Amino acid sequence: MSQFEFIAVLVSIITGLGVVRLLSGLAQFLSRNRRSYWVHLFWTWNVFHFIVFFWWFFWRWSTISEWNLLLFLFVLIYSVVMYLLCALLYPAGENRTDFEEIYYEKRTWFFGLWVLVMLIDIVDTNWKMYYGMSGFGLFLVTIWGLIIAGSLIAARTANKYFHAAWAVIFFLIMSTVEFVNFSTLRAD
Repeated sequence: MSQFEFIAVLVSIITGLGVVRLLSGLAQFLSRNRRSYWVHLFWTWNVFHFIVFFWWFFWRWSTISEWNLLLFLFVLIYSVVMYLLCALLYPAGENRTDFEEIYYEKRTWFFGLWVLVMLIDIVDTNWKMYYGMSGFGLFLVTIWGLIIAGSLIAARTANKYFHAAWAVIFFLIMSTVEFVNFSTLRAD
């Protein structure tokens, strides 16, 4: 097993646990009498979508034949933060029935983690460029800025209109990034 394959397995396990957390949270939601909140459900989709997207573009790291401990820990932290996003959407042992209440209570941490994901992504992209993988230029810098700004606002405000709009805008941003940059899987 190559170093990348070993790391890919570990990253897949951690992010897979996040997906399990999302899906089991949805199953509990469906099997119990809980009050849904469409923004919470939309963010469930956004996080799931982002994790699948992460697995897809993680493949770009497969060209690295020699991994150092710092790079390994960095990729591992990225995966852990994504798991934490899932855990905040569906907290373990949560007995409350109102997902709107849970969402707004956890929003500061949830969107703070999105800011952290974007900061990690900035470092990730710079490292990839250092290792000779193609960069994305001003387009990606704009995306990072939009997501960081939107997430900082979402962390601070409980305005329902903003949160509704931000859930949809985030999805559109990520879908655009995927379509423009990652519709074809390459390991360059």
